[in-house]
Amino acid sequence: MSASKLMYSSPGPKNQSAISFAGDRDRALSPSRAKISQYLKSSQISNIQLMKTRHLKKKFLNKSLKFQKIKPQSSNKEMNLNLSCQKNNYKKWRKELKKEDYQRDQKLRNKDLKLLETNQGKELQSEKVNRKDYQQKITKTTDDRVYSLRVDIARQKNIEKKQKKRMLKKLEIEFYNYRRKLRKEGNQQVIKRLGDSILKLQEILTTEKNQREAAQTQMFKMLDEVISYLNGELNAEKMKGKRQRRALKILLIKHAIELEIH
Repeated sequence: MSASKLMYSSPGPKNQSAISFAGDRDRALSPSRAKISQYLKSSQISNIQLMKTRHLKKKFLNKSLKFQKIKPQSSNKEMNLNLSCQKNNYKKWRKELKKEDYQRDQKLRNKDLKLLETNQGKELQSEKVNRKDYQQKITKTTDDRVYSLRVDIARQKNIEKKQKKRMLKKLEIEFYNYRRKLRKEGNQQVIKRLGDSILKLQEILTTEKNQREAAQTQMFKMLDEVISYLNGELNAEKMKGKRQRRALKILLIKHAIELEIH
């Protein structure tokens, strides 16, 4: 049941249940939509009261006409003239009442449709601004995160490069000292210790290299996951905006069709 049909329908149990259902549903809507629904319900209550007043007036006039018909046929010309005037006034009153009802219904429908379009436009504009701000925030967060990771990687590479230079320099100094010691002592045991030290140092360098490569691989993997997640969020926001615009177009077309039918 559309909002316009609910507003202009006659009172009854079905309409009361629809009103209560609409009231429960308004709690989950946005503030502007809740105001529209509240306005529709208040308009419906005023229409119900107006219809009751019309019903009482119509009932009174019908009783008056029925009473005039029951009178004897021997009534004088003045009473017949009075009755004829009352009938004419009744017909004129019914025509004016129908005309007023039609004009009022048209004004209410146009006013409700205009109010609905205005509030929907405000909501869409607000959601568009919020979505744009959210997308800018996500983009800025992504850029900051990528920049931070790149700075960390560059800093780590610089530190590792300096450490490698220091270790190589230390190794050269130690090797030079050992060579001097070998030349002086000519001891094969010193040569063996030097070889063991070189092998040990090579193992340390190999282990550090593997650890560094594993850390870099893990860091790049985390960066790819963050970028994929943020791209998914952006795509989801874009799809949400498309669905809301499609829903608004369907709602406006539906109201336009209802106006043409009425």
